[in-house]
Amino acid sequence: MTSPSTYQAIFEHDRRGAAVLEDLIHRFGRNPYVRGGLEAQRETDFRAGQKAVIDHLLRQINLANGHTDDGGPVELKPE
Repeated sequence: MTSPSTYQAIFEHDRRGAAVLEDLIHRFGRNPYVRGGLEAQRETDFRAGQKAVIDHLLRQINLANGHTDDGGPVELKPE
């Protein structure tokens, strides 16, 4: 399992990684909801899956920066 500090190093400290993360957020980080019937529900589910990856990346970076989902501090174990 990859540590949060690795995500931070790649996507926050490296300019290339930061540019890639920005592109991924732009492409896949939007609101996944699509209004409509069954086909819209399928598209919503597909987009939600894409957004889950972005959410994971951002969560790992936040953990490396000492933040949790609830806004409280977190202690990381050394790699």
